[in-house]
Amino acid sequence: MKVAEIMTSPVVCIKPAEPVAHARNLMLRHDIKHLVVLSEGQLVGIVSMKDLAEALSVESSTWRRRPIDDIPTEKIMHGKLITAAPGTDVAKAADMMIKHGISSLVITEGRELVGILTKTDLTRLFAERLEGRAKVRDMMSTKVITANRGHSISHLVELMGQNNIGRVVIVDGERPIGIVTTADIAFAQLELPATGVAQRKVSFTRKQERAGRPKCRYVKYVALLTAEDVMKVDLLTVPADEDAARAARLMLEREISGLPVVEGEKLVGILTKTDLTKSVAKLGE
Repeated sequence: MKVAEIMTSPVVCIKPAEPVAHARNLMLRHDIKHLVVLSEGQLVGIVSMKDLAEALSVESSTWRRRPIDDIPTEKIMHGKLITAAPGTDVAKAADMMIKHGISSLVITEGRELVGILTKTDLTRLFAERLEGRAKVRDMMSTKVITANRGHSISHLVELMGQNNIGRVVIVDGERPIGIVTTADIAFAQLELPATGVAQRKVSFTRKQERAGRPKCRYVKYVALLTAEDVMKVDLLTVPADEDAARAARLMLEREISGLPVVEGEKLVGILTKTDLTKSVAKLGE
């Protein structure tokens, strides 16, 4: 099977000078997680939901704390593009994604943009054509990155970055109670916090002026969003002995990228689109 048979086309694009707010709105409007960046018809980069989450975390550099209407997309995009031709074998394309640690391939024919292949496309392939290939327990990741409901958004972003993942499972002991994804963080950071969200008082003091004038102080209140403020509490889980293709269909139906795997109420793993992509890559072996 070739990439052209399953890739997404046409591709939603954005210009490098357009604001991050516009990138966010395009992702919401088209229900996608990647935008190709074009400048005068030339490919110059790609921006993902994960980029939004990392760029807008509260521990980011000063320029990233400007209003999102003032931040150009080129500030957060990735300029190094990994591309493939539409005639590339799907298993090889999946292997490219895994080896490069990316979640999409830009598909080009010559210098022309013709599509994009994402892990969602590969998950759809798995769901439709690979039923009976494996149980969830055979493919799941047993190392699950977790946090508790009181952890800060900054901590979750740090966990995602360190482990190159797009979600953190929120647990109470060994029981999963919620999940936070890059989308939850990106969009939460772009909005004013709801009434009742905890705030931290931060005092700023200027250096003493000449002639012994008193120091000038001002106070800013910073929202302290935590996992509990943004996590999805209607958590969907899957048993370890479920067919992986059925789990893949569930991901597509519910528009999610990862399913916590349980035995009883105990968290034992997580099945993600990356795990499914790895399985598709093995078809070429």
